Amino acid sequence: MFEFTPSLTYGLLLVVQALHLLHHRLAKRHISFVEGAAAVVLCVPPTVPLPAALFMSVHLALVAIQIAGSIWIDRLSPSWGERGKVS
Repeated sequence: MFEFTPSLTYGLLLVVQALHLLHHRLAKRHISFVEGAAAVVLCVPPTVPLPAALFMSVHLALVAIQIAGSIWIDRLSPSWGERGKVS
């Protein structure tokens, strides 16, 4: 049977983070604090002695947020051309 482990969810977050950042680049949209938070979380290897449930919960929550962010990227992220515009 398929089992979630901290290493598996770490790898999943790594792949989703890379694809999400590529999507930001292709869509010419700014990144937000979530991408920074995911990068910080990825700096903590799954071998650190923390509860497995904590690792997996944070990894999966960030994966879900980034997938939602990719779906609604036009609504959630300003385009590169909009930054610094004065109305």
